[in-house]
Amino acid sequence: MTTPSSDPSVEGEPHLNPAAPSDSTSAAERPLGATTDGPIDVDHTVWDEPSLVAAGGGSIEAPEGQLTYERWLARGVERFTSLESWTTTLLLALSAGPWGILGALLSQSNNQLGFLGILSAAVLAPVTEEITKIAGPLWVVEKRPYWFRSSLQIMLCAAAGGLAFAFIENLIYLFVYHREGGADFAAWRWIVCTALHLVCSLIAGVGLVRIWRRAMHTHTRPELAVGMPWFAAAMVVHGLYNFAVTIAAAGGWLTFD
Repeated sequence: MTTPSSDPSVEGEPHLNPAAPSDSTSAAERPLGATTDGPIDVDHTVWDEPSLVAAGGGSIEAPEGQLTYERWLARGVERFTSLESWTTTLLLALSAGPWGILGALLSQSNNQLGFLGILSAAVLAPVTEEITKIAGPLWVVEKRPYWFRSSLQIMLCAAAGGLAFAFIENLIYLFVYHREGGADFAAWRWIVCTALHLVCSLIAGVGLVRIWRRAMHTHTRPELAVGMPWFAAAMVVHGLYNFAVTIAAAGGWLTFD
């Protein structure tokens, strides 16, 4: 049994003794080749901390083998093949259907007029819908940006989200909320509303592309703030449409036979 030393100096501290064994290894101390692909390690590395950025704008070079976001990103780009990238894009596009169902259910109000109904249609619904339509590619851009190889893949995912949501929402309106609607109402839903969802999703997709491009070109962590103006623009366009249609329907200016 080892007894505590009475030596008051710090010379015997484990972290000051290279030969001392360690029970755990931090992300910053772990060799790069021993890290996982998950964001847990890279999110806990100390080499990207603001305190390690020099006053002149440059960063302190991490020792060889230490984990940094730039090295993690480069390793991911090197290991993730083009086939895997396009397979991921296809899966994200297919997942737009389930996300569309969730978004449609969350955004549907009870279709009442009045202040709450207009607020829901012009503000709450657009925010909910535009976020859920790009939820899949947004997660990838933020957590696994190397899964994408081109801006085209991101825009395809955004377009798939908009089309899937429009398809599901149209079915809900035509067969649940307004089953009495005629051919004109169906045409409005399939043409005008589908185009609206597609355009808004593509606007939000531009925001995703800007976030992704900045991260890949600068080899730094994705910043959602870079894409927020585009996300907001998609929500505003959607909200203005909903507001105009709600007012027009309430005033009797928008009717369907």
